[in-house]
Amino acid sequence: MTITLDFFLSMLQQAFIQRAFLIGIIIAILSSVLSTFIVLKKYSLIGDGLAHTAFGGLALGYYLGLEPLWVAAITVILGSMGITKATRSAKISSDAAIALFLQLGLASGIVLLSLARGFGVNLESLLFGSILLVNTEEIITATVILLVTLAIVFLFYKELAYVSFDEIQARAAGMRTWFFDYLISGLAAVAVIASIPIVGVLLISALLVLPGITSLQVSRSLRETVLLSPLFALLSVVIGLLLSIALDTASGATIVVTGLLILLFVLALKKLASKTRKTIRY
Repeated sequence: MTITLDFFLSMLQQAFIQRAFLIGIIIAILSSVLSTFIVLKKYSLIGDGLAHTAFGGLALGYYLGLEPLWVAAITVILGSMGITKATRSAKISSDAAIALFLQLGLASGIVLLSLARGFGVNLESLLFGSILLVNTEEIITATVILLVTLAIVFLFYKELAYVSFDEIQARAAGMRTWFFDYLISGLAAVAVIASIPIVGVLLISALLVLPGITSLQVSRSLRETVLLSPLFALLSVVIGLLLSIALDTASGATIVVTGLLILLFVLALKKLASKTRKTIRY
């Protein structure tokens, strides 16, 4: 099939495509706003840990006959608190704590799926997302989560910035760093739950990490990083969705691959600019 402008215009007139782009934009902004703080706090793997915890929570919900997303939400929030508690205890490193919850969530989810013989659930949709199937209720929920998250980040921006850059100095200044550690992990947990319809439980961490890493390559301040991060996330979602429609590929995975390609492109431009400056200097 030949891909033309008319094809894309006709596709964009479809209600389910419009909903997909809308939820994609919402989640892109949500995840990217948190991405900066997660990367600076060296919590980059927390998305993986919480995503696999969500997998266990979803499986538990299906197994018990309860609303899977609500069970997963409770499980992920408890998991985020557990990771933060374990990390702050100084007895377990952050990567070890995340790995512990990751393995626990994944293993328990697989066991429950095996016991119930899959629950009759589309496992591929669960793992990799189904952004084209999102409904209005999910869009409303994601919008509320985004607005609350933006309000919290705006309210505590200076404190989050201080704790993310230098937690030891912030603690010495009398700040309640433990509160902001729990706040960041709690917001990440909520973002994970909101992101499941888009990229599934296996690719969520990319949305929470790639925008922040990419923006850090070109920004000169935290404020610039926070502002540029959503831009890169939006580019990933919009271009990724268009490519997935054109190539008939999995939307979530295509969005993540697009984000990775944007990062590589930015790194290449940064390296080229550095070489150009050196050449001009000498």
